[in-house]
Amino acid sequence: MASRLQVDPTKLLDTLKSTVFKNATNEEMMALTVVANAYDLNPFLKELYAFPAKGGGIVPIVSVDGWNKMLIRQPDFDGIEFEFADDQDGNLHSCTATIFMKNRSHPVKITEYFSECKRNTEPWNNMPRRMLRNRTLCQASRVAFGFSGVMNEDEAATVIDIQATTSGSAPAEPPPKMVTVPDNSRKSPQAELESVVLEAGFDFSTLQKFGENSGNITNANSVGSFAEILSDEAKRLLKAKTGLLNALKAIKEGGAV
Repeated sequence: MASRLQVDPTKLLDTLKSTVFKNATNEEMMALTVVANAYDLNPFLKELYAFPAKGGGIVPIVSVDGWNKMLIRQPDFDGIEFEFADDQDGNLHSCTATIFMKNRSHPVKITEYFSECKRNTEPWNNMPRRMLRNRTLCQASRVAFGFSGVMNEDEAATVIDIQATTSGSAPAEPPPKMVTVPDNSRKSPQAELESVVLEAGFDFSTLQKFGENSGNITNANSVGSFAEILSDEAKRLLKAKTGLLNALKAIKEGGAV
């Protein structure tokens, strides 16, 4: 990666571990750089980033910009079209992506359904059509050109949830408290921050504005969700919970931080 970006390897390693791949172990750094080099992705342009896994560790995730870069760089790519479908009540139902290829007589057509993809996050609640289009682009690109070993953020969140639920050897009859009491100790700092902000009646855009005004969130104007906030910054905001909520209230009421 250092050779490709024309920078000193040692400085690149230190920079990556202190910014976009913050707190990654050497083994995790290896996984991230293998993916970045395999698909010629630039982490500093947010084409690839580290997603915090529940219980610790990180997962390499390719952003929609990275997926789009991989797609349009294919020599046989000949364009893509999107078509939305609504249900009888006018609500978003599905999105179909059609990818045309120069070396095939028939295009690849993939449909993703809103009910299967939607997550209860700020982007999905505020921009459902854009988010479903992005999800469809990723799936269609994977089928058309065989991209493997990479996921988008929504896929990673789903896989991590499943792994967290099914990993380990559970007893045949777990104690009642394991069923009725959620284990919040495994939440990532970003997930805890999301819970605090949403439960207080604010949304991600308010937190984003706070980050832009105060400088407490790195590159706040380009951060697209709670999950993209750096872990250390999320922890710092949680420690200053009272001050944070007061600042969000001031922003919501039209004040300044």
